[in-house]
Amino acid sequence: MKFVIVPFKNFKLAKSRMRKDISDQKTEEIVEKMLIHVLSEVSKSKLSNGNFIVTKDKKAMELAKKVGIKIIEEERQVSESISVDYASKLLMKKGAECILRIPGDLPLLSKEDIDTIFKKYNDLSCSIIVPSKSGNGTNAILRKPPDVIKSYFGEDSFKKHVDEFKKNKAQYEIIKNKNIGLDIDCLSDLKDFEKSKNYS
Repeated sequence: MKFVIVPFKNFKLAKSRMRKDISDQKTEEIVEKMLIHVLSEVSKSKLSNGNFIVTKDKKAMELAKKVGIKIIEEERQVSESISVDYASKLLMKKGAECILRIPGDLPLLSKEDIDTIFKKYNDLSCSIIVPSKSGNGTNAILRKPPDVIKSYFGEDSFKKHVDEFKKNKAQYEIIKNKNIGLDIDCLSDLKDFEKSKNYS
């Protein structure tokens, strides 16, 4: 079984870097648009056997339900890494052979991008990692098996994940994808996105 998980913190605390330049209300509107977009594209994947959001945010749960995304509700939230690993353990009990983590802030993501990762997995049968545009972050990661390495989301997560794959002698493949590579964390990211597509 191949699953997708979308971890989501909450609307009130999301994108602290963006809030330095944009009002809280506008920031939350942008976050909501991106999350709706990501959840919608995830729901359209033809190769995923199940799609989940892991969160404790009630509004995010309602948005997920509207497009048929299943809910993994957290009692408490510590970090994205802990959330992803928590959800992964639960889904392994449901028969997950691999799990693709997709963040909720990829405005260019398409269902084809998701299925491209799964097709690559079908060809290679190994973990797959997609870096951010900067090369420092991990914008998508498929782990096979789902607990082959721990999650290390945050600063320099791409290097940390690659180092962990090497440490565990686990096979992995790096794929670059411009749609997945662009995530929105701050005003400059938003400007980069607006150059490629109007997102107002």
